[in-house]
Amino acid sequence: MFFDGIHLKTLPYKAIFRQWRLKQKPVTPNESKASYGAGNCKNMEKKSQKVVCQNCRANFVIEPNDFGFYEKIKVPPPTFCPECRRQRRWAWRNNMSLYSRKCKLCDESVISIYSPDSSIIIYCNKCWWSDKWDPKSYGKEYDFSKPFFTQFKELMQKVPHMSVVNDDGIASVNCEYTHDWWFSKDCYMCFSGWNVQSVMYSFFMLQGRDMMDCNIIRSKSENLYECVRGKNSYQLKYSQLCLACIDSQFLYDCANCSNCFMCANLRNKKYHFKNKEYSKEEYEKILASYRLDTFSGVERAQKEYDEFILQYPRRYVFITHSLNCNGDHISFSKNLKNCFVAKNCENCRYSEFIGDANNPNKDCYDITMSGGVSESYEGVVIDHSQLNLFSVFSVKSQDLKYTQHCHNCKHCFGCVGLRNANYCIFNKQYTKEEYEKLMPKIIGHMNKMPYVDHIGNSYGYGEFYPIEMSPFGYNETYAPELQMFTREEAENNGYNWRENVQRTKGKETIYPEDIPNSVDDVADNILDEVLCCIVCERNYKIVPKELIFYRKLKIPIPRRCFYCRYQMRLLKTNSLKLWHRKCMKEGCKNEFETSYAPERPEIVYCEKCYQSEVY
Repeated sequence: MFFDGIHLKTLPYKAIFRQWRLKQKPVTPNESKASYGAGNCKNMEKKSQKVVCQNCRANFVIEPNDFGFYEKIKVPPPTFCPECRRQRRWAWRNNMSLYSRKCKLCDESVISIYSPDSSIIIYCNKCWWSDKWDPKSYGKEYDFSKPFFTQFKELMQKVPHMSVVNDDGIASVNCEYTHDWWFSKDCYMCFSGWNVQSVMYSFFMLQGRDMMDCNIIRSKSENLYECVRGKNSYQLKYSQLCLACIDSQFLYDCANCSNCFMCANLRNKKYHFKNKEYSKEEYEKILASYRLDTFSGVERAQKEYDEFILQYPRRYVFITHSLNCNGDHISFSKNLKNCFVAKNCENCRYSEFIGDANNPNKDCYDITMSGGVSESYEGVVIDHSQLNLFSVFSVKSQDLKYTQHCHNCKHCFGCVGLRNANYCIFNKQYTKEEYEKLMPKIIGHMNKMPYVDHIGNSYGYGEFYPIEMSPFGYNETYAPELQMFTREEAENNGYNWRENVQRTKGKETIYPEDIPNSVDDVADNILDEVLCCIVCERNYKIVPKELIFYRKLKIPIPRRCFYCRYQMRLLKTNSLKLWHRKCMKEGCKNEFETSYAPERPEIVYCEKCYQSEVY
């Protein structure tokens, strides 16, 4: 296995990074401010430009190398600030809201990310991928009397969409109830991931097996429950930011630990409770006293753990094996700015959930949840693409502009639902010469006749899709996790709102207080019961594989539905935003940009001070 030309088995881990770092061109102070992106020397002569965001009216800066990137891909500079651009992209992604619908082609009942109120026609995945329909039959001439986005919305509402986006029955097996899920096996109610097996109720999972209720697991792990951002761990529960930990629970930022309980910032430890070492017998007696096989025991431990870890400092960001990067949770990357959850990426900005060990991103701005992407801009799930601009779920493609759900396509503009197509505009086939003649005219028309939304934002060429065109309500999407709005606030800011989000209430056959406290006392007939969430009162059920997992790992039956468990995990993660702060250790004057907001209760240290506190 090689990393940037270095054989990983020939050197110790630290030596690998040292050798890789020596190969990099040194970053000078002058370069560091302008080294992000795909610019050139000519762009260094340009000055930074302050711009007022047309959406939120806040000031933001377009730097010299930003101009270089925009010139390279031939788009104008943005008129929305990075935060509004990120929020706008996420408003086009339904994260976890599911509806019961019927396939418009075969009339089979399916689950869908599109509400029946959304005006989106849906096909089951089998029908969508079949030859029973032709996306080009919806093709139409471009109308120069109407704005581009008005016409695109009409096309978007006519062309059938996949009910949920996955490859179940193609490259995945038994993964019907998943969304944005690929190359996996035996997964249920999962969202955004690939190459995993036997995973349930989880989000952004890239490797591993036998995991439940986890978020952001990108390295091989097994038997994880309620873990966030863990790596290479086994039988780990209720933990965050842990590396290579085994048979442990309630850990925060621990590495190479085994048989530890309720600890923080430990390295290479065993049989520790609240950061104190005990004998094996003493440790096992303490662990047994908490009765973690019971719901009451876990609730008690969770409360103690949450209070305990606040006593220990946090590192201001998690950036490892990387050069000239800012953001959070970045690894093996170079020249990243304002990026979050990024791995193996270079020259990227304003992006999140990008790249992995096998799918690097390079020279990209404003990308959400994509890997293997280069020279692309403003995209949501555009994996394995080049020059993919303003696209949603358009993968394995090249030179696309304003497309949705187009796969393995080249040179397409304003298209929906195409497969293996070239030189199409609004789903209509053109010759290469016709396409190259018409496309510049449409771009010019987009600027002469921009789309103006109901709050006054103008959308010409170079802007992502208008907020109000999203088929999803703001409350259906990931966007509230960036900024929470009431319905009135969302609508005042140009977003839609979905009043009738599907959920079942009042059908419970067993009440929370009647569920046995210990999983050891739970009978098989729990599978026939309808449960009621103690937070939102939503009904939910326990499925057979889930019960097997709980019994195997001695986990009590959850009293919260999947959605509320996910929201609780989100409270353990930081926002996709940075604040300028000072190190909180007395006497230290270091300043930094961190994803910990100033009003949060955690103790935040610079890297040097944090390392002095690691045990």
